[in-house]
Amino acid sequence: MVCMLCVNVSFSFFFEQMASCSQKKIIQITGFKKQEKKALLKCLSKLNCVFVESKKYRNCTHLIAKKLCKSEKVLAACAAGKWVLTKEYIINSAESGRWLDETTYEWGYEIERDTHYSPQMQSAPKRWREELTNSSAPGAFHRWKVVLLVKRGDKRMACIRRVLKAGKATICSSENAEHSITHVFIGGKISPLQNKKCLSEARQYPLQYIGHYLFQNEIQNPKDTQMNRFLAAQEADQVMSKMPLAEMKNVIIKHMYFTATIKYRLMQTHQLNKCNLEVKSTGWSRGTWSILQGLVEEDLLHDVVAELAAGQMYSAPPVQLLHPLLEYVLLGNTDTIFFAKLCHVYYLALHCEPPWKSPSMLKYYLDLLQCPICKKGTWSLIEMLVRSCLYCETVCHTVTVSGTEDELRIVHKTLLKFFFDLIKGEVEFLTKSLVEGTNSQHQQTLPETVLLKTFLLESGTAVLFTKHINILADWVIFSHRELNGKNDAFRREVAGLLNAILGTVVDYWIISGLLMDRNVFHQVPDLARYLAISCDDFSVHQLKIFLCAIPSDWLQLFFAEAIFKQMCLQRNITVSTEPLSLQKIVCSYSPALREIGMRETEVHKAEEKKIGQQPCPESQRTLQMLNGDKQNQVKVLPDLPDLIFNKLRAKTEVQTAHTKRSSLLAEEVHKRNIKGETALHKACRNNKVERLIQLLSLPGIDINVKDYAGWTPLHEACNHGSTVCVREILERCPEVDLLSQVDGVTPLHDALSNGHVEIGKLLLQHGGPVLLEQRNSHEKLPLDYVESVTAKEELLNLVYPGESIENFYECREQDFCNQKKELCLISFTKMLINFCSVYNLSTPLTVTLRAIACSNVLPVMVCDTSKMKNAFSGDWLVDMYFKELETFGKLPQFLQEIPESMLFFPGEQAKALLAVLETMVEACQCLNPSSS
Repeated sequence: MVCMLCVNVSFSFFFEQMASCSQKKIIQITGFKKQEKKALLKCLSKLNCVFVESKKYRNCTHLIAKKLCKSEKVLAACAAGKWVLTKEYIINSAESGRWLDETTYEWGYEIERDTHYSPQMQSAPKRWREELTNSSAPGAFHRWKVVLLVKRGDKRMACIRRVLKAGKATICSSENAEHSITHVFIGGKISPLQNKKCLSEARQYPLQYIGHYLFQNEIQNPKDTQMNRFLAAQEADQVMSKMPLAEMKNVIIKHMYFTATIKYRLMQTHQLNKCNLEVKSTGWSRGTWSILQGLVEEDLLHDVVAELAAGQMYSAPPVQLLHPLLEYVLLGNTDTIFFAKLCHVYYLALHCEPPWKSPSMLKYYLDLLQCPICKKGTWSLIEMLVRSCLYCETVCHTVTVSGTEDELRIVHKTLLKFFFDLIKGEVEFLTKSLVEGTNSQHQQTLPETVLLKTFLLESGTAVLFTKHINILADWVIFSHRELNGKNDAFRREVAGLLNAILGTVVDYWIISGLLMDRNVFHQVPDLARYLAISCDDFSVHQLKIFLCAIPSDWLQLFFAEAIFKQMCLQRNITVSTEPLSLQKIVCSYSPALREIGMRETEVHKAEEKKIGQQPCPESQRTLQMLNGDKQNQVKVLPDLPDLIFNKLRAKTEVQTAHTKRSSLLAEEVHKRNIKGETALHKACRNNKVERLIQLLSLPGIDINVKDYAGWTPLHEACNHGSTVCVREILERCPEVDLLSQVDGVTPLHDALSNGHVEIGKLLLQHGGPVLLEQRNSHEKLPLDYVESVTAKEELLNLVYPGESIENFYECREQDFCNQKKELCLISFTKMLINFCSVYNLSTPLTVTLRAIACSNVLPVMVCDTSKMKNAFSGDWLVDMYFKELETFGKLPQFLQEIPESMLFFPGEQAKALLAVLETMVEACQCLNPSSS
């Protein structure tokens, strides 16, 4: 049905007559839905035009397109040389009350760089309109004589015919074909050709070639009747017909995950060998499950778990059978053998029936992975496990067995490890599906997994940085912050688990994007920037350790960039704002690396004789990074140490008017007030020595307990000058953490910033020289807060006898300068290595092509990157890969200046980077033999 705002007729040929007489614009729209379409129609009603509402192309003069796509209307308008415009043309014209000039509203007028569409595709409407106008050619296909060899009833044929006719192609029937046929289009599989010489000799094309010709190719001379030259110049022996764009995309995906796939297969073989233990084969029946359920009801849980663990499973036990066993453990019954058998049962179930086996198994694990008492879902269980491991918080229910807190935390950590192994298996399975699913259609939504249901679904949209991911990132940062200066194996393992879970989420996100054929890479830098800002109070050494500990190559890549950009912004070094690419690393970050090295060296020389100088605080640098505000630091943060620390303390201490009587009964020791303070905090703050001694004598007391702001009882005693309390803590509690910090403020910082030099001496006598080397978030050492030179020397000589203040500061500044330069080098090296790694740029594409044996012609072409880039374009991933591969081939000339920059970066990291560069140059020469 054809509907017009001004004239309502049903014959399309009349549109041409009317347009020639009245010069009215004939408008069609495509891609708009409901309200947006309604709004555009309202605008059109205000303008002098003819609007044609039809799903088919109707020889319009102007097509308004929401986006560029290979739809009938867009292809036909391009082929006919008509205006293809954005919706702003209609909106702005309606606001002006007249038709505006079309030029600036045409698709292709501006080429967007950060988009899925290639430059050729974006410029296609403008290119064809200008070419046909300048050459006076009637259409893009005006010299084509076409035969369509497709099955009868093919629904695409009417659409294809309209596009070809819009481009003025001559369509011939296969029975009456002439000898000058230029194009034979074949739908689906190649069907036997008729015994016509003209058809057998003519070039054969898939139907997709029409869209490829209009959108991707540079316009050829319309006088050239042999369009076959296009393919002949691009490939040999009909490679395009053998290797379409979609197949090349699958080759690139296989290539990117080539190493990961091999590793997965090896690990799978290892796991199979590991699981093939000599156990009795047990086929569980419904009757068996009923018997075991009866044993559960009789509280014979040890017999049940022993029976389950002893057999080779062919099906996962019912959730109703496993939940009572899990409940028994979570209530504090931490029998080591019982829990070990239960874990074995969990892993047997995961091995025989994993969640990716079917939707019903996914539901099974979502039901299983929740607290059997609360039953609030998987996220609630994970949150409870993590809070128990990180904060020693009580679980979501009352633990019936007392005195097993430490054992229960080990149980919680082990359950967290099982959850990680499960979601890691999901990601490995998705990777395998991605690599092996050559001809599968792309998914429309994120793959259904336990990981998705736990972390990414509460927003209702495909967003990486959800509320749960935010909380997970905070846990990761907190766990690594707590590791500072501690040799705690349990905390280290928990921190590693949380880091691995976050990395697995990011890997899932990347793989899901490839499965859905969407570029979701740009959301990972947002998460990386959040992590970098959250690490604001980390020392340079902590930051380096955290960066190197990130297991995901993708997350480590973008986190390294966030750290590097932060270091550039702190020094007012300008870098490109484009998305991360190999070109950006070598052309923007490489010069910045040299400049950072030069500036750090100059700063160190200028400050060699300055003692206790206060650089820009970390918090202020973060504000500059976020706001880009180069404001005067002196005005923002005065150089007044006492004022700084009074403000810092004021932020973390919320004054409360009410007081409560504290009892020394053991059950009340762990009670907290509104600030999270325990009886220990109050005793130290108020210098109640006797109460402190009584508290320390109670069993299970934790001297390192923190209030809600992170302060320990020792912090309180140091801050308030409770010298005797500090002495009692140091003498009675060898496990006291002298390096505990909030924003880098250690107990020694707290004592000296408030003028308590005697307390500082006590701390140094017990903690040694490492206490003097700690920097807070303002990059200040504890001695920076001591004004008296005599007092400084006394404190220093306690741990460094005979050393001068000047020499101490010079050594510390040199070490600090080298640490910052080392962090800068590591960040740059990680960016370079990981970027080449995630795209597998150093391995020739021929390796993957030969491995999958997709074509006997393609390996010859792989050596010519530019030819491959031209032959296979139009897909965001393919275009991105060949762009990065082209840059990788030019690395030797890009990286010539880096060895000179290493003069400013002494140490092992400089040697490591030079070794990496040497390896990359060798890889480039293997890919491009002519370059050597």
